[in-house]
Amino acid sequence: MIHKPSRRPTNACGPFIFLLKTKFKKSYNRKENKLLKKILLSCSLTIAFILATFACSSTDPKNPNPAAPASTPLPAPTKTYNQLLPATPIAAIIPTTVLKEIGSADKKGKRQNKYFPVPTPEPTQTLVAEFPLTVIDRNGEDIVFTQPPERIVAYDAAAVETIFKIGQGHRIIGTHSWVSYPAEVANIEKVGDAFNMNIERIVALEPDLVFLFYPTFKEELEKAGLKVLLLESVDDNLMKMANTFRIWGQITGSPNEAESLAKNFENRVGKIESVLSSYHSGPSVFQDVGDLWTPGSNTLMGNVFNLLKLQNIANDVDNYGQLSPEVIIDRNPQFIISSNPELIYTNPAFQNLLPVKNKSVFKANDDYLGISGPRFILGVEDLAFEFYPGLFK
Repeated sequence: MIHKPSRRPTNACGPFIFLLKTKFKKSYNRKENKLLKKILLSCSLTIAFILATFACSSTDPKNPNPAAPASTPLPAPTKTYNQLLPATPIAAIIPTTVLKEIGSADKKGKRQNKYFPVPTPEPTQTLVAEFPLTVIDRNGEDIVFTQPPERIVAYDAAAVETIFKIGQGHRIIGTHSWVSYPAEVANIEKVGDAFNMNIERIVALEPDLVFLFYPTFKEELEKAGLKVLLLESVDDNLMKMANTFRIWGQITGSPNEAESLAKNFENRVGKIESVLSSYHSGPSVFQDVGDLWTPGSNTLMGNVFNLLKLQNIANDVDNYGQLSPEVIIDRNPQFIISSNPELIYTNPAFQNLLPVKNKSVFKANDDYLGISGPRFILGVEDLAFEFYPGLFK
């Protein structure tokens, strides 16, 4: 016989209560029953309390404890992140300009080294000289070239330098006696000085072009049957020089060499502008070109002063004018540019001038600044080095 285990009561105290009820129901009277009920009630409450405190064994699953009341939520911890900025890009490598040293000597024999960047023509850009070519002269007249002139009388130092610089110096057969650069001009015939001209000799040379920088002999030369070109003077705008270089390149059939020269000039002027762009103004200056004559604002040198942020004390002068010592003393410039500084230093009237006291009288390089040709930029750079040695090295 197989005995099956009896099922365990769901409440372990139930049999005890049942026996008490049976036993006392028969044995006691009503009063005793009332007492018994009180005892039973007290016993029940005690047992219920014990059961609530110590949970009785049961097959029923245990109920989860009630959730604790929610407390005030704490703020979520925060962490600060610094954004990583992109690194500064590395500048593209700029091809280094080839430098060619040019040596010169001042009157004291001291050697001065200048660095003239050799222009590097753009390989993808090739210009072609086209003929017939029409050039508009200073008077607005059309001068037509059907081919490059082979025999040029260049009565202008700047034109001579430019034509040689672009490799066409062999075309020049005559010039004036004041032209001394480049060295090859020593072998070129001189047909007068800067203000006098031997018309008969020029006619005898049979030039196919005569270039002038002033109109005095233009009519006479044209009456002799010669082609004369008189271009607008570069006397008030530095950048006109680059245009003149290009014109000579077209006339002589060498536009690429002329373009390289013009761009080189423009780039070097642009470099000076860039270096000084963050500066509002520079020191005050007076230029003595001789006997206290000085350039005003509407001159080529006035334009150079503007480029260099220099304050020209003769800014109110029209073209060129002569200032008295009293005016110069009154305006008291910080620097003086002179072709002969010794005359300034030894002048008794100027002993209290700032540049005399500070030894700030610079010698102008007339070979550069006196001729509006390819070397003019060297004179401008000279001044930049003198006035701003910390910026131009």
